[in-house]
Amino acid sequence: MDREDLALARRAEIRRVAQAHGVESIRWWPPRKADFVIGDLPESLRELRTDLERVLGCRVAIYLVDNQPEEVRRRLTAQTVDLED
Repeated sequence: MDREDLALARRAEIRRVAQAHGVESIRWWPPRKADFVIGDLPESLRELRTDLERVLGCRVAIYLVDNQPEEVRRRLTAQTVDLED
């Protein structure tokens, strides 16, 4: 499975894990197969990352969009894929 297929094929599982951790907004950041941008800080970022790694079978990086300057937030929105679609 190539990089894009992994995140998109497991989209429902990724959303389920994110929501279980209280994260309503999660976006995939291509071209990396497991980089995600989230809008809400979960109770435990470590547990969220661990659960996503279990689902995807690889290391995961998570970036919090609210910690970024406005210009970066706009670019991230343009460069990432909303997993709700």
